[in-house]
Amino acid sequence: MSFEEASGFFPSDNITEQNVVPQPTIFNDLELGLTEITDDPFVEVPQGRHLGVFSTMVLFVARIVGSGIFATPSSIYINCGGNTGIYFGVWSLAGLVSFAGLFVFLEYGSWLPRSGGRKNFLEQTYVRPKLMMSVVFVCFTVVSGFAMSNAIVFGKYFLYALGFSDPSTGVQSNASKYVSIIVICVAVLVHGRSVRNGVRIQNFLGGLKFGLIGLMCLIGVYSFFYRASEEQELPSLKANAVFEYQNRSDVSLSSLAGAFLNAFFCFSGWDSVHSVASEVKDPTRTLKIGGTASLLICFTCYSMMNLAYVNVLSYEEIKQAGPLVGSVLFTKLFGKILGSRLLSLSVATSTLSNLLVVIYGLSRMNQESFREGYLPFSKQLASNWPWGSPLPSILICSGLTVIWLAALPPENSSFDYLVSMEGYGNQFFLLLIAAGLLIHRHRQKGKQPSTRASTLGTVLIIIVSAYTLVTPFIGVQNGNRIGFLPPYQVTSILLIAVCFFFWLVKFVILPRTFHYVLEPNTSYLADGLAVTEWTKKTL
Repeated sequence: MSFEEASGFFPSDNITEQNVVPQPTIFNDLELGLTEITDDPFVEVPQGRHLGVFSTMVLFVARIVGSGIFATPSSIYINCGGNTGIYFGVWSLAGLVSFAGLFVFLEYGSWLPRSGGRKNFLEQTYVRPKLMMSVVFVCFTVVSGFAMSNAIVFGKYFLYALGFSDPSTGVQSNASKYVSIIVICVAVLVHGRSVRNGVRIQNFLGGLKFGLIGLMCLIGVYSFFYRASEEQELPSLKANAVFEYQNRSDVSLSSLAGAFLNAFFCFSGWDSVHSVASEVKDPTRTLKIGGTASLLICFTCYSMMNLAYVNVLSYEEIKQAGPLVGSVLFTKLFGKILGSRLLSLSVATSTLSNLLVVIYGLSRMNQESFREGYLPFSKQLASNWPWGSPLPSILICSGLTVIWLAALPPENSSFDYLVSMEGYGNQFFLLLIAAGLLIHRHRQKGKQPSTRASTLGTVLIIIVSAYTLVTPFIGVQNGNRIGFLPPYQVTSILLIAVCFFFWLVKFVILPRTFHYVLEPNTSYLADGLAVTEWTKKTL
């Protein structure tokens, strides 16, 4: 009996073992290239397919529109040197790459309509060295699966709405950190206690978010009628020409890469719903409709909000506001009561919705990762114990989030560091996925997927991803680090290197040293969830 079974944390009667070698995926050529996976026990999940077009759009929009548009514009504008033309160019490029990435995922998803998203796409393409890509990505997904940025912004906006925080003072406290930790615990209870109730709550908050999106568009229009008083600084767009720098010394290849990563982060939800594809009804059609419509809606409202920022706030106000730039905008437009309190509270609510969706998506990604059996205690961590939801997987991502929140300093730059670090690793794997799609097409000559991505868009992703991976190493690195931590790109690379080393030790060095091979066997939990176990076979 294992320690986990003896302690009662993972009851042994929840696990029924049946050692069956996993069946290969079967492709049905009669479906115009759409993958029909009939004998793979990993396709379906006990929760069933319960997400329709509206629920999927809620997942997309709630995941995309969260903390980013209210928190990152300050750092993006600074990294662009206050150049409004470059600023909007960075946002447009991020939107374009997001649309291209969505269709890359839609094409891959039409071949592999099951939960897992990036993991499935990578391991389908990069099969040599054996298991390297699968293990590295699974490990990276787990160790980098946190929701810190949303938790941080919720804490700051919630306190600002209650009048306990003022960005103009420049004073930082740990109060928002404590609020962030509390809201993470709430998210664990919401999704860990019941799958259906968790989806209902995030759908309700997601519905409110559509109202916030409409408000954001109205704010953009209203900003054109804003007139600064004589004692106020002129807004950025009215004080300077569109392509005029307000601080040329801040601009470099590295800063522009950071600006793009932050802007791309604001669209990052376009790839999230594929992680729960096994819970989506008719995933190929539903994801295509929901994803395209959601990105169009989000790009429109982002453009209007960005117009409002430069139409109302000066360069110095944007710079000083940091992650609270959205609240500063609302306060200046609508006053301290309506702007500072009510609208800031609505942003906090939006961020809470985003946080719930992120936790939902990360827990499913973690569960799919643990089902592969690569990591210690994978069978227990993949289970839907004890209430039919993947609580162990939820606890992993929320636990990592709390640890990071406790370790990081409270200043505004912590948010930018986290966003960039997370974005850098994701950009690395996005580059591999885009290149992998071209490889996969070559292997599947003569077959047509039900959804096909643009080759030009796929190449654009490769070029932009390569740029953002290389340029952070060019020039001064002071803006890329925080506290005792190395530059964000180094931290991200170190995490990937640790994951690679784990694969090398477990699946290469130890088997060769002690003369055994690891063989996969499928076992089933009490609710029918299939998991893989790796057993040693002596040579």
